[in-house]
Amino acid sequence: MRVLFSALILMFASFQVFADEPTALVKGAADQLLAEILANKAKVDADNGFLAGLIQEKLIPIVDQDRMAKLALGKNWKKASPEQKADFIEGFRSLLIRTYSGAFRAYNGQDVTYGKTRFDKTNTKAIVNSAIQQPGGNAIDIQYRLYKNEKTGEWKVFDAKVAGLGLLKTYRAQFAEQIQRDGLEKTIAQLKSSH
Repeated sequence: MRVLFSALILMFASFQVFADEPTALVKGAADQLLAEILANKAKVDADNGFLAGLIQEKLIPIVDQDRMAKLALGKNWKKASPEQKADFIEGFRSLLIRTYSGAFRAYNGQDVTYGKTRFDKTNTKAIVNSAIQQPGGNAIDIQYRLYKNEKTGEWKVFDAKVAGLGLLKTYRAQFAEQIQRDGLEKTIAQLKSSH
């Protein structure tokens, strides 16, 4: 779990929107977020809400939470009513913020590096590779998956792999198991009540 949190920290280590370049988007957002965390370390350590607010402001705008929620719910998305979908997206957004908060809380200035962006044949999907350098240890690899919105032309993050572990795949498995056990309505209610 600690590796996952460390990887998430790097995942969004830099964060400024530059044209439509995926690496610049991820790096710009992460840089802004990490700089704020270091400048306000005492507040971050003392107040969960402060870090959640930073993530909401700096990181969440580059993430397509709706698409992630739909992919995380998997085949159950089609079974959900419009109200259930809206409720799930709201709860999922809170889950993302809590997940990123847990990951970024441990950040204390580790170096983050980025590799060359890989694009698909249509230049509408991209993978940004990054690594968080650990003092005296191996780097933690983070791979961001982005797509280009056809309507706006903006790049958005829709998944990440941290040390080889895919966030969407993990969430989808967890939700599928919970829905099978508790049902869709109860799963959504629990997700909403946990934020």
